[in-house]
Amino acid sequence: MGTLGEAVDVFKCCVFTWNVLTIVLPAFLLAGALVVFVPSHAVMKYLGAKANRLISYGVAAISGNVITVCSCNVVPIFAGILRRGAGIGPAFCFVFAAPAIHIVNTVFTYQVIGAKLALWRLLTVPIVAIFVGMTLALLFRREGQARRQDAEAGPAVALVQTPGQTKRGGVFLSALVAVMIFGAWTPLDDRLPEGVGQFVRLGGVVVVMAGLTWLAVRWFGKEETLEWGRQTYLLLRMILPIFIPAVIAIGLLIGYVTIPTEWISPTAAQQESGEIGLKFGHPHGNAFLPVLLSSIFATLMYFPMLTEVVFAKGVLLQRVALGPALALLLGGPGLSLPGLLLVGRVAGWRKMVAYWVVMVLLITVVAYAFGSYYGRYLCSCQLQ
Repeated sequence: MGTLGEAVDVFKCCVFTWNVLTIVLPAFLLAGALVVFVPSHAVMKYLGAKANRLISYGVAAISGNVITVCSCNVVPIFAGILRRGAGIGPAFCFVFAAPAIHIVNTVFTYQVIGAKLALWRLLTVPIVAIFVGMTLALLFRREGQARRQDAEAGPAVALVQTPGQTKRGGVFLSALVAVMIFGAWTPLDDRLPEGVGQFVRLGGVVVVMAGLTWLAVRWFGKEETLEWGRQTYLLLRMILPIFIPAVIAIGLLIGYVTIPTEWISPTAAQQESGEIGLKFGHPHGNAFLPVLLSSIFATLMYFPMLTEVVFAKGVLLQRVALGPALALLLGGPGLSLPGLLLVGRVAGWRKMVAYWVVMVLLITVVAYAFGSYYGRYLCSCQLQ
């Protein structure tokens, strides 16, 4: 890797591809459906301010094992559950945990990097997510109480209220989650001729969404289906004007501005001469300051799904210490500058800044403890 753009090509893998339609569009449709087809009392029961904390934070923290989204795609769903009356704490717990950990990146981390980092990532993401949610709930407790009172006193947007329709709403949302999973199932592309897989996924998403629209009219009525479309449009109008320019800006920065990777990890020549660059290599890299800088970088950089694993593996092979590498794995998928801007647009800029600061500190503490305990990383290829 000579520059960051060679390691993570945002344009090639994220922005100007058909995958945007197969992954992002179902996320917005799911968010709109959460607003319309899920009664507010159902959200309040599991994620509301009065919900049992063990249940609400537990549900939010393990949500990433159900849906596979990135730090930007999760924001529409985050906006949807906020609109249905979810508490500030569980909502922020969800917005970090959902993209930060799921079964795919856990297995991929295990296969590419090793068991220790994969296990720490799997165990610490829910813990960090719960801590950040509880901290945000404490910092904005007055606003949380006001939101709870407004949600209880105001009229419900959802028109689905009968027990039978509520059950249908759960089935309908499960179908939308399945559509998201299918749209993000890129391994299908490897089993088909080159260039065919993405169109198969796109065609499948379009056909199934047409069927689900017809089913929504039959199950819930025309008025409810039109409201679903309206809520989806409102979310698109709120998020896309920030999402698209922010991702393009990140792509231009890392793709066309030369940012040498030796700024992050020392080259072999620097190792031999005793010069270790910014001292991110072992053992210097496990100090608190390098881990903190790695956490800041990871939470502002945009890592598409799974690319943070490849990037972390690359810098580990260049002798970057374990602490900064774990910071990349924790902060890379869960946060990004575009995602943070979207969170600020949805939840307010004060909460966005508080969320980022708390996340950076928590990730730094976890990664610093890990690096200090385990020390040096050795790949099987290096041992051979």
